[in-house]
Amino acid sequence: MQEMIERIAIQAGIEPDLAHKATSMIVSFISTNAPTEYVDMIRQYVPGFDDVAAAGAVHTEAADAGGAGGGLMGALGGLMGGGGIAGALGSLMGGSENGGLGAAMAMLGNLQKDGLDMGQVQSLAGGLVGEFKQVAGDDVVDKLLAEIPGIGRFLG
Repeated sequence: MQEMIERIAIQAGIEPDLAHKATSMIVSFISTNAPTEYVDMIRQYVPGFDDVAAAGAVHTEAADAGGAGGGLMGALGGLMGGGGIAGALGSLMGGSENGGLGAAMAMLGNLQKDGLDMGQVQSLAGGLVGEFKQVAGDDVVDKLLAEIPGIGRFLG
């Protein structure tokens, strides 16, 4: 999967370390928010999927711990500190604890804390989807994406 991430980094014009961190957070989001049967379909085609998802979970946990906290006060802090409006909305909507759109927005806020803008996040996510489609096929990836609340936010 490392080669896949390196191709995505080049395509998105992002430093490889940042692309790896961001891509791992997106893979972790997919792993956590898609139904297990769909994740298993992707997993069989993408060696290293679980390792990358685990790294993403660690990055997400660290980003969440470094944030202003949850709820309304955390959301307001997110507006003023890192994460911008996306992180703030994610906090208001329940963040990663409740999945769905709140988790997607919280992840976007964390990626923005790392210095990525929405276009870069969409480029990374689109590149990841393209890579997944090359190895797993359009049907498998399209089914997976259809089952993940909020993922359309990252794909444009």
